[in-house]
Amino acid sequence: MRLTIWIQVLVSAYFLSSAQTEASAQGMEQFIKSKASAADSSLSRWYGARNYQPIWTGERLVGLAQFLQELDRHGLSPNLFNFSDWDARWRQPSTDPADRAATDVGTTQLALYAIQALAYGFTDPKDMHPKWKPFNRTVSAYAFLDEALKRPPAQFAAVLLDKVPPEDSRYDEMIRSLARYREIDRLGGWRNLPATAAPSGPGDPYPELKLLRARLQAEGDLPGGSSLKTKKSTIDSRTGEAIKSFQFRHGIDPDGYLGRDTLAELNVPSSERIKSLIINIDRLRWMPRAYERTEHLEVNIAESALRMFDKGKQVTVMPVIVGVKGKHETPVFHGDIKYLFFRPYWNVPPSIAKSEIVPAALSNPVAYMAENNYEIIPHYGASSRQVLSVNSTNLNKAAAGSLYIRQKAGPSNSLGLVKFIFPNDSSVYLHDTPDRSLFERTNRDFSHGCVRVSRPDELADLLLRRNGGWNINSVRAAMQDVNAPNRKEEFSRSMPVYLIYWTSTIMVDGRVRFDQDIYGHDVEMYQKFGLQ
Repeated sequence: MRLTIWIQVLVSAYFLSSAQTEASAQGMEQFIKSKASAADSSLSRWYGARNYQPIWTGERLVGLAQFLQELDRHGLSPNLFNFSDWDARWRQPSTDPADRAATDVGTTQLALYAIQALAYGFTDPKDMHPKWKPFNRTVSAYAFLDEALKRPPAQFAAVLLDKVPPEDSRYDEMIRSLARYREIDRLGGWRNLPATAAPSGPGDPYPELKLLRARLQAEGDLPGGSSLKTKKSTIDSRTGEAIKSFQFRHGIDPDGYLGRDTLAELNVPSSERIKSLIINIDRLRWMPRAYERTEHLEVNIAESALRMFDKGKQVTVMPVIVGVKGKHETPVFHGDIKYLFFRPYWNVPPSIAKSEIVPAALSNPVAYMAENNYEIIPHYGASSRQVLSVNSTNLNKAAAGSLYIRQKAGPSNSLGLVKFIFPNDSSVYLHDTPDRSLFERTNRDFSHGCVRVSRPDELADLLLRRNGGWNINSVRAAMQDVNAPNRKEEFSRSMPVYLIYWTSTIMVDGRVRFDQDIYGHDVEMYQKFGLQ
């Protein structure tokens, strides 16, 4: 009702103010040719195709205002577009023809800016992640605006809100999650839960059991029912399962006990969850349209998880290990996996040779290098006949960068028994690892920047079976074939891979998940949205 009244008032205001003050086509052409075309040739061509007729009548301004207000549902506050200033300008337009032309052009630029933000992101990913390559966007903000302007003015906002947002189900679920958390926050959020001397779990007493259950129910981890009415003062099994659900959604080992990390996450204010949803909704907009419906691999760095999607369905999900925070962080970017190597060599990067391997080897070069299967070579790709002698002289040359170190193929190789290559200037790839125990950790930032995969045989099978003639058994046989080191297999078609950083997202069962901002990327996003 309030929105209806607001729109009625807006209609009256905009109609009264625009009746005598709409820009003329002549004034529009003069203004655009003298000023706007120098800054934006696309805008000049767009107006030229319309014979420089003014666009923003009172009815259309009402539609645009409604569109800008509705963007708040998508985490795009009207304040981001200076809506109140524009609203005042539209209600009290200038009588000067040049000012009227400037208002019309400025309003078009505002509409394009808002459309671009809803379709492809309010923020530019390259501002945060320099290695991110922009996508070729087949539908421009101009095309969306044209579509809306073809419809009756009363349909302007509805057309844009229907056509412009990303088409993936996770986006829609994130929007619904944002609305739900905003409602929780509007009702006061939740109270902090107290810590106990020792972690409390099923069978243990908890002083604020009713509050705990209400807290778990607020986010859907504990469905309503008879368990909530029990008079027992101890945590029952159903509440314990709800704690596990909450823990899993927050990247905590799901043991069902209220330890320090679990309580810390339970006590994060609802307002902070809202902020996380807003910026991660924007990160979803960075992706290709209909992103989840296309075949691709997705590595969520913040979650340390890899997923494969095909035709809108999640084919597999597995834990991965990413780069050490603050030291060897895995970059956010995307590429195409083109081939793999079975039983690969590890070409040690010169920086690692200099800082780690050579200092450790110099005290006993032959023993250390043999124990770790390292060899010294004149260049990467050298044959076995070109391997050089292991001595302190050659080690120091490797540290200086004139010689190189590689690790021979085998189960103890740092890359394990298979690596997946998507050419990039960061030398980042997916690979196996001999250290399987690290996948059991909750926090999995241990690598030098590459992504270690927990089930590389499964991933190789999924990628190679598209070639024909491969299955899981033949993949495993190739991984164990000691007679074929560094065996290269190209894929019949490349597989897009996206190394993303989402600290909140939607899981396959529809629940929302929150992960730690391990690299601190959220801070800059908060600043862009004015959410510090």
